[in-house]
This record gives sequence, structure tokens and C-alpha cells, in this order.
Amino acid sequence: MSADGPPETVRYETAAPGVRLLTIDRAARMNAIGPAEARGLFAALAEFREDDGAHVLVMTGAGTESFCAGADLAAVAAMFAAEPATEPLFDPADPAAAPIPAEGNIGPTRWAGIHKPIIAAVNGAAYAGGLEWACFAHIRIADQHASFGVTCRRWNVGLGDGGTQRLPRLVGLGPALELIITGRVIGAEEAARIGLVNEIVPSGTCRERAVALAAEVAALPQPALRTDLEAAVGGFGLPLAEGLAHEADCFNRLLGQPELAAGARRFLDRDHPDRAAGAAPLHLPGRAFALAERAHRGQAGKYGRGAFIDHPARVARIAAAAGGDDVAVAAAYLHDAIEHAGVTRAEIDAACGAEVGALVEALTKDDAIEDRIARRTEHRSRVVAGDRRARLVWLADRQAGIEAHLEALAAGADPEELGTATRMDQWRAGLDAVAAAGAEPGLAASVRAALDRLAAAVRPA
Repeated sequence: MSADGPPETVRYETAAPGVRLLTIDRAARMNAIGPAEARGLFAALAEFREDDGAHVLVMTGAGTESFCAGADLAAVAAMFAAEPATEPLFDPADPAAAPIPAEGNIGPTRWAGIHKPIIAAVNGAAYAGGLEWACFAHIRIADQHASFGVTCRRWNVGLGDGGTQRLPRLVGLGPALELIITGRVIGAEEAARIGLVNEIVPSGTCRERAVALAAEVAALPQPALRTDLEAAVGGFGLPLAEGLAHEADCFNRLLGQPELAAGARRFLDRDHPDRAAGAAPLHLPGRAFALAERAHRGQAGKYGRGAFIDHPARVARIAAAAGGDDVAVAAAYLHDAIEHAGVTRAEIDAACGAEVGALVEALTKDDAIEDRIARRTEHRSRVVAGDRRARLVWLADRQAGIEAHLEALAAGADPEELGTATRMDQWRAGLDAVAAAGAEPGLAASVRAALDRLAAAVRPA
């Protein structure tokens, strides 16, 4: 890095191809920024901005207590001392003094012309100016124990490094004003809820996760990414017509670059890992639904209502609402595909991966067992012995089946023709077994309540 930056307190290094890691290394001072650190941040950000080989920047703090506590208040107090014992942050008698007051109090926080992705790995407290530095980034990944706040409120120190402008743009004016006015400290969960944090990771892993994400981004073609980033940030808050004009200007600059034509050729030639044969789908539930819809196309629905795909679609919706991940939701779409549509395990593996295939297989009754009761019992035993996903999808299937059964009765179906009494007994026995194995308690309770409604619907008046 430039000789202007003190390497002992600001470290700028290569973390991965195309990725630079910027660390404020003053853990004993909660990574507070004094004049030396501010100069180091200027040097590092300038080097990142000008380096064509540097595609993504990760910013973090040393240690585990603090990302950055903002300005070193000892350096702030020195600004007003007749004989300061430490170097002042800058000379308050000359507010136009370069470079710090003009471009940021604690580094280049007022720069708005770096059109490369910046990720903040928030490894602890991001307070006052540290919160402003977190807001300077485009993406924030926070350790579980991280916290955020305008704590300078209690010391009568203002936000002079972008906090009054960037924070409202990230979280909205109302939440931003509440934090600015009160100085209240919030944790990572609340920060994620209001949109300040993009991702929460286990404590101690945010830097690793941020560098891994940065490496993925650095491997992408950069020209369109940068013009889109410039258009999004620069156009935010403008009237729509002005924002569209700004976007057009950025896009038109891209048109003159050879990378656009090269990218189109790569798409046609399938020259990308996403386009290679056997590549993982970009969105697993979407791929699973497409396979299930093709498999069930034209099949009559359960109880003669609608298309059969309506049932797995409902199971997937219930599974997602109960907290199922993409694998569980994909398996929910496909849970009937082997048994009722003739789809093979190999076809599911090829389309959605072996993890989904194994889960769908676990949710499928074994046709080799001829006795229906034995087949049902063996299937239930596999679900009970399976993992959380298997039990979740099984419960979602029961919930969807009971709801459809209730709708059929409401439409005038005969409960004897539907075999309602027998089905209720089977469903209750299965529910008791799966719930005892540690199923999702909320979903299990919902299935039990649906069974109670079904019993009431067929109970003689």
C-alpha cells in the first residue's frame, strides 16, 4: 500500500484474486479512527479505486469487539486543546483544510465515485463513525454479536461522515431518524429486520464469509456490474425520469465495450458454470416445480378437483411458510412425482441434485411392499427416522391433504365416498408418530387443528 498509510493501524492486502481486504487494526481502541488512520484509509481507498485488478473491497476491524467505534475522541478533544498531547483529527480553525475535512472527517467517507462493490464485514460494534463506514459499503455481513448505533449522540458529536445521508437511504427515513435521535444501540437481528444488515453469520465468521462472497463477485465480468452499481447508487432518490436518464448514460457507456459482445457469445456457447450440463439450478424450487408440473400435467386432481399439480404446489407453500429451506420446498413440489407420475430418482437427481432426490425418495411409499397397511407403516417409519426436512414435508403434505378434503366436503362431496373416517384415523396415527419424533411443533399443531375441523365437519348434527 502507499507509504502515506500507516501499516501498523491500517492494513490493505490481497485476500483472494481481485479481492482486497482493508482492516482497521486498533483493537485496543475499538478500532477508532484518529488522524493517522484517516490518512491510511484515504491511501487504501485511493489505491483500490485506481487499481484495475482490484474488483471488490472487504472492510473490517481487528479483533472481535469492534468493527469501528468511529472517530478517536482523544483526537477530537485535541482539536480544542491549547497544547494537545496527541495529534488533532484536523485543525478546526480551517474547515476547508485538505484532505480530511473536505472529503470526510475520518477518511474518504464523502467520496461517491467508487463504482466497485464494497462489503463490510461487521465483526462487532459499528458505532458513530463506524456505523457511517458500514453504511459506506454496498453490502453488510454481520457477526451474530455485532451491534450498531449513533452513540456519538451522547457526546454532542455529529454525524459528519455520511450517516445522515446513507443511513436513511438504506433503512428508510423513519427508522434512521429514530436511531439518529435516540442514539439507541441495536443488535444484528434488528439491523437485519430494518434493512441495515444483509446477512447474519455465526460470530467470528463474517470476514471469511465476506471474502468468499467478494471472490464470487470478483469472478464475474466487471464492466456491466460497475455501470449498474453506478446507475443504482447515483440514480437513487432522483425523479424517475432523471434516474432513467442516468441509467441510460451508464448503459450506453457499456455498449462501447467489447465485453458486452463477448458476454452474449458466452451465453450462446454455454460458456459459464451456470450454463454447463448438470449445473446446479439458479433457483432450486423453480426447477423442481417445472419438473413436477411436466410430470403431473393432465392428471386429475385429488378428489376430482383441479389439476394434480395443485396439491404439490400447496404442499410446497405450506413447507415454505413453516420455515423449509430450498431443498425442502423443492422436495415438496416433487414428493408425489415418483409414486404418482413415474418420475425416476435419477431424473430428480439430474434436475435438482442428489440431496433433493434422496429426500423425495424418503417421502415416497415403497411399491415393492404389496400390503397397503404395511407399505404405509414402512413409509411412516422412514419419515420418523429421517431428518427435519422429511418430517416437515410430510406434515405439509398432511396439512394440504386435509385442507383439500375439507374443501371437497364443503363443495358437497360424500364423506363415505371419500373415506373420510378411515383417512382421519390414518392421519392421526401418522401425526402422533411423526410429532413424537420431534416434528415442527407449530406445523404439527396446525395439522392437528385441521384434523379437528375435519372431524367436526363430518360429525352427525
